[in-house]
Amino acid sequence: MIVQTALQAAGFACVTVAAILAARALLARGPAEPVLPWTRAGFLLLAGAMVTGAWRTLELTGRQRWGLLTWLIFFAVLHVHRVPAFKGRPALAAGLAGWALAAAAWFWR
Repeated sequence: MIVQTALQAAGFACVTVAAILAARALLARGPAEPVLPWTRAGFLLLAGAMVTGAWRTLELTGRQRWGLLTWLIFFAVLHVHRVPAFKGRPALAAGLAGWALAAAAWFWR
């Protein structure tokens, strides 16, 4: 459980940095490139947290469902950012929505 909590905290920290960079890029209409490495790192750490926590139970609690939904949003953001229609501002907005969902899932007990 310690490993899962550490991975969750590190993953949430990475997506928080990505959200801050995305918000700055959206407000300043600047480049979005530094956002992707942070999003990718957070995605991988959150995936590790899901895998290390999966051995405890095969049932999905409400919090685990929200965590899975958050992970799927970041999965989508990482995979559609290369599509011309979703490049730039839409991808940044989707990343911010993923962060908001991650924050809700993190604090929802």
